[in-house]
Amino acid sequence: MLKIGAVVAKLGISADTLRYYEKIELMPAVQRNSAGIRFYNDKNLSRIKFIKRAQRMGCSLNEITQVLVFR
Repeated sequence: MLKIGAVVAKLGISADTLRYYEKIELMPAVQRNSAGIRFYNDKNLSRIKFIKRAQRMGCSLNEITQVLVFR
């Protein structure tokens, strides 16, 4: 389980991007502790990597959402 700062450092994306993905439901709600701190597991990291690869291939977030429904 990684905190948002560790995910940002590992994957090279911003914390705002991660929060946005969760807000638009591209990412399922991640686990939080009682203080509201987000924790990301390996499955979450895999999904984020998939999203970033799809974006590099020219897919929009809407297209990625549609693909993830079937994943």
